Amino acid sequence: MTSERSETQPADESRPEPPDTSVGADDAAPADAATPSPTGADAPPSPAAVPAAQPPTPVGGEAPGGDPAPAGTGDAEVGRASGAVPDWEPWPQRPAARGRLNRLAVVTLVLGLLGGVLAPVTAGFALRRIRRDGERGRGLVIAGLVLLGGWVLAGLVALGVTMTGSDPDPGLRGLRVGDCFRVPSGATASRTAPEEVTRVACDTPHHAEYVDDFPAYERSADERYPGAAVLSQRAETLCRQRQRSYVVDPLGLPAEVRLSWYLPTRVDWSTDPTITCYLTAPGGLSRSLRMDTTVLDPAQLGYLLASRDWTEVRAALVASAPTSTPAGLRDAVRRAETIHTDMWFRLRRETWPEAVRPAMERLLTEMEQDEPTWRDADGEPDRGRLLQVVAQAGQHPDPATELAVRQALGLPTAQGEPMR
Repeated sequence: MTSERSETQPADESRPEPPDTSVGADDAAPADAATPSPTGADAPPSPAAVPAAQPPTPVGGEAPGGDPAPAGTGDAEVGRASGAVPDWEPWPQRPAARGRLNRLAVVTLVLGLLGGVLAPVTAGFALRRIRRDGERGRGLVIAGLVLLGGWVLAGLVALGVTMTGSDPDPGLRGLRVGDCFRVPSGATASRTAPEEVTRVACDTPHHAEYVDDFPAYERSADERYPGAAVLSQRAETLCRQRQRSYVVDPLGLPAEVRLSWYLPTRVDWSTDPTITCYLTAPGGLSRSLRMDTTVLDPAQLGYLLASRDWTEVRAALVASAPTSTPAGLRDAVRRAETIHTDMWFRLRRETWPEAVRPAMERLLTEMEQDEPTWRDADGEPDRGRLLQVVAQAGQHPDPATELAVRQALGLPTAQGEPMR
């Protein structure tokens, strides 16, 4: 039986042949071979008949003991005997499960992109959930914080630039309407803009106050340089218009304040032909002179806009009446009557604070009483009678009533007095 298994065993060149311990048919039996042994397939073999190592059972061959080996068991036995691990498994490998994307991480990224100050808060919650639940989005959180850091850095740079705003600026282009500034000695008397100015707070001593600027050319930038004389005439006309809007109440200007301007030179004409208007005083300034919509409340602005034209035409009429021709005087009176009526209607339409109403009612009553006199003067042919009307115009409405209205509104009551 052993000889038949050896003849059917396939040769294996890669492993050594196990020693053949079987007893051949021609070998002499040992001394105790005559001793009868148990017969049958289940009789235990003698120790001398057991091989040192059993060779692997071939597929479809016979198992030890003469029984045929089941098909498919030979390779597995070889692998287990040699200790090798198979390089594949009979079931498919599942990819590692990835956590879902954390929504707060996305919110942090968006806030960082927009400069939102809540990005650090959402980042803290997002990182906590990512660590706890294994969610994705840590990279988005870091990116959002980096973007927010960029916004913070840009803000610090802008703040630094703003804090250095009082440093010398190259020219006037760094100034805006309402800025107060200092210039080198004698620069306010020159029509040429200084190369450097220093912006300062208006409640500190300064030389000038920036009113406005506008292009020096009349129609288009392609115009040729017109000369300093033409530019001066253009600047005087337009700067006075700007001043009228910048200082709605001329009574608030100190008597020594004058309007001035800087003109572009021939060299500036091809690059930046700008006329700059500003207010200045020989002894300097120490407060802001601005009185426009950014400073005045609605009641103050309403009264000043309604009464400004009447104040100007009345002063011009009183000054020019003695030397005017009869026709010119009659036209001036007619214009004054129209403005007087317009002022009355505008004041009547306004809604006044409780503290202003008593003085305003007295003013409106006086103006209503003067209306027939102005209508009669409009058709008066006698020059002497017209001069009498003009003289009365300087006294009506009663200056004391106008003063009471100004006090109630908190407006200046004397030349150069600041607002209250």
